[in-house]
Amino acid sequence: MNKKLMTLIAGVLLVCILFAFAGCGEKPVTNEDEIIEDEIVDVTDDPIEDVEAEEEKPAEKPVQQPVEKPAEKPAEKPAKKPVEKPVEEPKTVGQTLLADFYAKASSGDVMTVAKAIVSNSIILFPGDAMAVEPGFLSGFDNYEVHGFKNGAMFGPVMGTIPFVGYIFELEDGADVNAFVEGLKANANLRWNICTQADEMVTGVSGNRVFFLMCPEQFETEE
Repeated sequence: MNKKLMTLIAGVLLVCILFAFAGCGEKPVTNEDEIIEDEIVDVTDDPIEDVEAEEEKPAEKPVQQPVEKPAEKPAEKPAKKPVEKPVEEPKTVGQTLLADFYAKASSGDVMTVAKAIVSNSIILFPGDAMAVEPGFLSGFDNYEVHGFKNGAMFGPVMGTIPFVGYIFELEDGADVNAFVEGLKANANLRWNICTQADEMVTGVSGNRVFFLMCPEQFETEE
């Protein structure tokens, strides 16, 4: 080969080497690259992604205002039923006159008390009182009543009504209970042969003793 040809080949090779190095360097900016850069959008400002983020958040519950309950009316108390008073059975004659004795026991001497009792409105017959001495008394058969210092008997003026009562005044300190037990043990409800008393009633007020045999009720004429 001649020198000129060798020089030409060497020059071509040098040019190829230079172009090869140039291709490995920075790529020249083109109009297409500028368009791509202009189209890039910041993803942080993407409205679609913001909407999705909002949708992922749990919906906030609305704050409920406390509901005011209507004031409760006080429970109505049931109407009270009128208390029915038990029907009281009428007192017997003896119970009525015993209560009268307790009310009048100290209103005077035994005669005064006896006359006040026999005039009670429950007695439907004319009555009176008389003084009595220790010994045999009506209503006690063969039993002698002793141990009292003053005594009065009260009952009907006349007739066969089984009614006889006494007011006895004992000495101070006397055994009143023993005296009463003696009367009760020896009294005869049928002392009046034709009729018989229904009840025997006794009572004590201080040193005074009430004793009565009588019907429970007096029959009234209609």
